[in-house]
Amino acid sequence: MKTQRKTTAAVMMTAILLSPVAATAQEVTYNHDESVMNQCTIQETGSGSFTPDFYYDALHKDYRNWASTENKLAIRTMTAAYMKVQEPYAEAIEEDLKERAKTEALNLTDREADAAWLLESGKVTEALNTFKTDIEKITLCGGSTETYEKYVEQYNMLMSGVNYLRSSYCPNAQRQEQYIAIYQDAKKRDRKLRSLLASFKRRLGIEWTEGDVSRKSGVVRENSERGIARWKIAATGASSK
Repeated sequence: MKTQRKTTAAVMMTAILLSPVAATAQEVTYNHDESVMNQCTIQETGSGSFTPDFYYDALHKDYRNWASTENKLAIRTMTAAYMKVQEPYAEAIEEDLKERAKTEALNLTDREADAAWLLESGKVTEALNTFKTDIEKITLCGGSTETYEKYVEQYNMLMSGVNYLRSSYCPNAQRQEQYIAIYQDAKKRDRKLRSLLASFKRRLGIEWTEGDVSRKSGVVRENSERGIARWKIAATGASSK
């Protein structure tokens, strides 16, 4: 019982001794300094004066002379005035950018989907295939290898134009115009080639039909295969000896 009373007394004494310390720790002290307040006031609004005079006369005289004219309030006011003048220009630029964004969105829709190829692919492909078929008849009709290579180069040029258009970023109206131009060019070149093939036939004194050309192509292919087979048999026989 005595021990419990001593412990309680000790706790109470400790609490009494520590209470002034706790009160001091929570206390807020405000020490007003007129010179510091003047510095802040002059920096913010330009009003007031620097003190003490002898200190600024001796060490910061130039700063004291111009500090009040270059305060933050003057800079904020000037900035706000300049921004106000720029508002109409900024709004006009914003409207222009919005209109450009709308236009470009429509352009993307028109340029990324190649609708022109869906309309013109049939006749363009047919014209190019016909041109290619007639090119393969050049050597069969007596034309030279140089003539054949020249027309193959023309065909590859037209095909490159089609492939370039299909992957290009341009309006469908422009695509369609170019597809039609390629179609017309292929037809024109093919007509010229057919006239050349007819001259080759007349020079050889023959008139071949489409069936004749097809049969002669088959004969040439069969003769080539037979020749390769005979060569293989001869080569096998020679190696066995």
